[in-house]
Amino acid sequence: MSRKIHLSENHTRSLSSSLIVVEKSLLELENMLIKQNNSCCNVLMKDVDDKTIETNISVIQEARSFICELAEKYGTSKDKSSLQRVINAKRAKIWEILSETLSRNMRGYGTFPKKHAEEFDTDITKLIEITNRIK
Repeated sequence: MSRKIHLSENHTRSLSSSLIVVEKSLLELENMLIKQNNSCCNVLMKDVDDKTIETNISVIQEARSFICELAEKYGTSKDKSSLQRVINAKRAKIWEILSETLSRNMRGYGTFPKKHAEEFDTDITKLIEITNRIK
């Protein structure tokens, strides 16, 4: 696909955004299919056979390759991210979520049991302290 097509800036920007989002979704899906990791709070049920997984990985790779061709053909921009900025943003989001989880901030879910509040807040605060060590 060596032919270059020049679209208006608005159309190119829109296509760039679409390709970036689709590529990120494909990468995430491919990672899930390959790793199939479970964690303490998330379980991925393997309700798809190995052949389907292999086929899906192959199709994802084909789609990613075609996205690269389209990006070249239409001259779309790349989403450039600073790893440090991504880390900082993730840390901030983690802190926000955990801070909102403290017992005093959970009023919208009913009265938090007083007998558990102190221990609960200590546990959440410890998790905040641990995640705050991510640099």
